[in-house]
Amino acid sequence: MSVGTSMQINRLGTAAAGTTAIEYGLGGKKRQTELFVAATTVIGAVADTAAMSRGVLLYTFPAGTIVIQNVYGDIGLDVDETNYDEDTPEVGLGTTTKDGSAEATLGASVATTEDIWGPHVVAGCDANAVAADAIQAVNGTGQTVEGVVIAAGGVHTVYLNIADTWANGTGTPNVVVGSPGARFIIEWLDMELEGV
Repeated sequence: MSVGTSMQINRLGTAAAGTTAIEYGLGGKKRQTELFVAATTVIGAVADTAAMSRGVLLYTFPAGTIVIQNVYGDIGLDVDETNYDEDTPEVGLGTTTKDGSAEATLGASVATTEDIWGPHVVAGCDANAVAADAIQAVNGTGQTVEGVVIAAGGVHTVYLNIADTWANGTGTPNVVVGSPGARFIIEWLDMELEGV
């Protein structure tokens, strides 16, 4: 569900199942999207002693050119199998996912699995949160000084991605968003709008 608030917003993105998006118009082209991801949202099943990345769709930006400027994230992970509690996977937001690929890190997958936010390391898979460095100005290698530019014809999806070499556990348990859920704040410019 996507909800517009603050100033009138005519161009809303689309939240995926398990995610609520609250959209703020901050004047001119400036926008802020808060994503609330429900606890127990399944990111994917993992296999013991295997390197594997998983991902789940959270949100799709509206069509047109946008520039992502800053992202804040607060997320914990949980696995319903105690052998995985000490796992410390990487977590990130990306415009694509490599769900099910045999990679131990998001960087070993493709850069676009972490091109919006991350990678950050989760302190464990027992509903532990990411480290305190989760606020990120998204201007780095491969990005413009303005942030991440998504062209009108580019990929507008936002995936939550994780990767790790998983512990020696039992079966193929699901990795889920830990309680009380996850929250991401994305500050961005809607270049389709007038103003500064």
